[in-house]
Amino acid sequence: MKVGRYVYPIAVLLTLVVGLRVWQPRQVKADSNSHPSFTVAPNWPKPLPAPVGADGVAHRWVTGEVAGTCVDSNNHIFTVNRGWEAGVTINGVLQGAESGALVGQDATASAVASPPVVAYDADGNVVASFGNPALTQTGPTYGGSEVMPHGSHGCYVDYQDNVWVGGNGDGIVQKYSQTGTLLLQIGTKGVCDGPTNNSTVGGATVYSTCGEAHDNNSSTTLLNEPADIAVDPDADPVTGKTGDIYIADGYGNHRIVVFDSTGTYVRQFGTKCASAPCPDGTYGATGGGHPHCVVLGNDNLVYTCDRPNSRIEVWDKRGNFVRSITVEPASTASAANQAAILKAGTRACDITFWPNIDYLASKSPTSQKYIINVDLGNDNTWILDKESGAMLGALGRCGVSPCPGHNAGEFAFAHTASTDSHGNVYVAETITGRRIQKFVPNHN
Repeated sequence: MKVGRYVYPIAVLLTLVVGLRVWQPRQVKADSNSHPSFTVAPNWPKPLPAPVGADGVAHRWVTGEVAGTCVDSNNHIFTVNRGWEAGVTINGVLQGAESGALVGQDATASAVASPPVVAYDADGNVVASFGNPALTQTGPTYGGSEVMPHGSHGCYVDYQDNVWVGGNGDGIVQKYSQTGTLLLQIGTKGVCDGPTNNSTVGGATVYSTCGEAHDNNSSTTLLNEPADIAVDPDADPVTGKTGDIYIADGYGNHRIVVFDSTGTYVRQFGTKCASAPCPDGTYGATGGGHPHCVVLGNDNLVYTCDRPNSRIEVWDKRGNFVRSITVEPASTASAANQAAILKAGTRACDITFWPNIDYLASKSPTSQKYIINVDLGNDNTWILDKESGAMLGALGRCGVSPCPGHNAGEFAFAHTASTDSHGNVYVAETITGRRIQKFVPNHN
């Protein structure tokens, strides 16, 4: 695969020892409810690069929607961005702002879309990027070659520092080196695990197998608009192999599907719920992203987001359902805020554990005592007790209340979250926010 022109040198040590060394427990200030508290870092990240083009003009990068965030062993924060996705045609329909591409309110005429993947250090400096926007296909021939996923969605750095990305605009998950070399692809670009219903546009084949209206939930080789990825450094309970890939195959299908490190199907669990209330072990049939996240705990359990039903469903690695955690921020809010929360409609959109070393997943040496839950319905990010599921607080400046807005500490379509080894939490925003924010724990 041709690596894009936006590549920055990056020194990465590919060992678990690094992660274990950089993590050190710290005393974190707790409020009266004995949970961690955070303060937004208003000047993070620093301004993006503005390379001078052949026209002599400095062209500032703009990310567009920030669809995902993930952290590597050096505490570099990777973002998956959608600004480059303008002009792609899917199923004969031209994608514009809906795909996350730059629009008029994003930037001046001199601005350019950032590379699809951009990484920052803890201070907010850009330290790496890859993915050439020229690799994307446009027009009715979309779907014919292996390029960056369209509808970029989900980001994960594994225990070997490889970067994984998915796409809820097609049916692929891809594994990259940190310099942008494509190492593995699961699924077929533009072809999903749905009933075959192809048509011809301009003499070229257009695939219409993707989406929740086309839900087979059964292929051992195809996906259907995958939302998230996690990689397990532990041995699989059945095969004994390490490096299993857990995929939230959740915008079209309604399952968690597991592949081994070579991309070979292992098993799956979860089905579609036709009507509410949805029973345990199922995901909402409609509502955008179900399951929308997958996270591996060091308790050997698999945590997944049933976004439309505002709950976190927990499984063992064999696919046996364990329990459900309902996200209920209204339970600890004032009467007025209870009404506001219920009016907005809670969403279990994405989670990360805290404290945690994300890339070590099931081998993280931290307590993973808390769940940080991104709720795009209420434009806030909640703090839950992992064991009990109790609502304890929020990252947003508004407290346990909806917190919409574009100022620091407020959220506009908060979408995904990640945690670094120092306890900092990063929240990425898509449709109306189009940014990433850093929240720093308050230490004693």
